[in-house]
Amino acid sequence: MTYTAFAWKNLKRRPVRTLLTAGGVALAVAVAVSLGGFNLGYKQAIFSSIEQLGFQVMVMAKGCPYEAATMMLKGGTGLLYLPENAYHQIRSDPDVEEITPIFIGIAEKEAGGIDEETSGSAFTILSGVDVPSFRVMKPWLSFAAGPGFDGGRWFSEDAADEIVMGFEVAEYEQRKVGDTFYASIAAAGAAEARMHEFRVVGVLARSGSQDDGTVFLPLRTAQRLFGRADELTIIGIKLREFNAARMREFEGRWMSIPEVQVVSLEQVKGALVSLVGTAQTMVAAVAVIAVVVAVIGVVNAILMSVYERIGEIGIMKAVGATRRQVFRLVWTETLLVCLLGGISGCILATLGSGATDIALRRVLDIGVTQRLVSITTPLIAGAILGATLLGLLAGIWPACRAAGLRPVEAIRTNE
Repeated sequence: MTYTAFAWKNLKRRPVRTLLTAGGVALAVAVAVSLGGFNLGYKQAIFSSIEQLGFQVMVMAKGCPYEAATMMLKGGTGLLYLPENAYHQIRSDPDVEEITPIFIGIAEKEAGGIDEETSGSAFTILSGVDVPSFRVMKPWLSFAAGPGFDGGRWFSEDAADEIVMGFEVAEYEQRKVGDTFYASIAAAGAAEARMHEFRVVGVLARSGSQDDGTVFLPLRTAQRLFGRADELTIIGIKLREFNAARMREFEGRWMSIPEVQVVSLEQVKGALVSLVGTAQTMVAAVAVIAVVVAVIGVVNAILMSVYERIGEIGIMKAVGATRRQVFRLVWTETLLVCLLGGISGCILATLGSGATDIALRRVLDIGVTQRLVSITTPLIAGAILGATLLGLLAGIWPACRAAGLRPVEAIRTNE
């Protein structure tokens, strides 16, 4: 009989203890794998969402760059505006390959949609865009299509009441091409908001980006409705050559305009990734505590198993078992428990990744639509390897205690 088979047979003699010990390891591994998956998935989600903005540089009114980035990712109410003449100046810059003006406003709408019991008011993001340049920036945008469903078209530039809805907002509001959409808009300087009626002429296909929750309308229409003619929220830019040197040169040329600031989306990526640094540290601390508790549990369980089998171990040594053989047997038992827990923990983390993603999304409202937890094959392999090392380390003390028993004393103690 091999060491592995003999060790497994010993573990099966006390199934409850074995399962509880392996369960502690499984929980520790599941927490560690979920943490690693969050670290990977969060960065991927942030980078993907920012890349789907379609441009590399944002020019906006002076304020907090992070707030502007958050507004672009998920909407916001503290909007700042810059003069439109900045757009006409910057578009002539030789380093600019593509440029698009964007006006974003927040409108109040009657609550409804899927949740018919919701009462009160809700808000929606209205984004005024210049369709030709906007489509160049985001060539992947397309209209939803399917059996009996017409995705529609983009609005005409001079349309006063035509809108295109993102996939999620259309689904929530239960709107399709040809339907009417009402929004209450408070123009700058107006005493009260006015209700406006719009006709849906297009519904975009799901893109997995912030565009899914946005209502688009012509740029001039948005400026007029919000009472901000000749003002913009953001100017999106693609540079002909995007690198640190070019970015510094571009920023230096246009930071001289008093009202604006230039923000590279590389900077925004770093800011958003560091935003949940504290949360990641806290979760890491929880993972470390779980691993320490699991190690203590494994050591305790194997030590108890050794003490309960002192007589057996004494007889084994009396009939010729060496210290090395006893050590190897107990060490193998510890390794098997940790491997069982490691594999179970990986399975648990993988199966529960969806629930983990939902829980993290509720705690960290960061405005990305991609999954926040990404459990990859290398991550699972690393977790199983870690569980193996955990077993090797945790088994040293119990195995040494078992190997150091004297045969006669062990047999007498058992009596």
